[in-house]
Amino acid sequence: MNDYIIVTPVRNEEDYFGKTLESVANQTIKPKEWIIVNDGSTDKTPDLIDDYRSQYSWIKRVDRPQNDHRPGPGVVLAFYDGFEKRTDKNFDFVIKLDADLSFEPDYFEFLLNEFAQNPKMGMASGTTYNVFGENLVIDKMPEDHVRGAAKMYRKECFDQIGGIQVVLGWDTLDELKAQMLGWETRSYKHLVLKHYKPIGFKQKNTLKRELLAGERLNYLGYHPLFAILKCFYNLRRKPFLVGGALMFAGYLGAVLGGGEKNPDKEMVKFYRKKQMKRLSEMVGFSK
Repeated sequence: MNDYIIVTPVRNEEDYFGKTLESVANQTIKPKEWIIVNDGSTDKTPDLIDDYRSQYSWIKRVDRPQNDHRPGPGVVLAFYDGFEKRTDKNFDFVIKLDADLSFEPDYFEFLLNEFAQNPKMGMASGTTYNVFGENLVIDKMPEDHVRGAAKMYRKECFDQIGGIQVVLGWDTLDELKAQMLGWETRSYKHLVLKHYKPIGFKQKNTLKRELLAGERLNYLGYHPLFAILKCFYNLRRKPFLVGGALMFAGYLGAVLGGGEKNPDKEMVKFYRKKQMKRLSEMVGFSK
């Protein structure tokens, strides 16, 4: 029951993908198949894929010339291009893995053991630590938030939630759906995922990036108070002050402009309840 497959969308990652390739190749428990989706790369990324593919029979390359570069939906569409072309349909776990990470050789072995010990575990990951020179800065998130950069799904959970949605914020929506269905989700702080291109660096246009982040808050159905606090917190992150202000502008614009919202009202209600519980715990109101 340890058969797992990996799907990795990759575009122009020649500077970092070698680290990810080496990390997977060195795993103590190898994947049944690793489908790497070359999503219109114009650098040497395809050569890196072919080099490792020649060494490992379980690596498969899929080319996707008609690519969609929208943050969120684009990467999910690339994921499905690879997932649908998997050779073997029989597997126990599926991982959506980014191409700018490195991790220890026992990364997947640890997760597989956790899944084996807890039948209710639906999805899990390590914790991303952003790499800035010689420094590692933890990407602070709640323990039940599974990182989209290296997300491992139990097949039954993946099927029950209907897979990954082709929307901005997919990595929050899928875990909320899983939790509503009774599955547990978990990220492990000691399981280090070195992230060489943090989210903010993948979208170089600061204005567009932060406005989209604000629109995402509206789509996911953030409680207004929690959304405002999120924007306020973002004032402390680079670019200082500007990022939080732009996020709030994106959020407010989406709210007032009738921006698209998650149509699942029960999920929105569930999410807001979680946010307010977390807020009460943060300020010491919980018992």
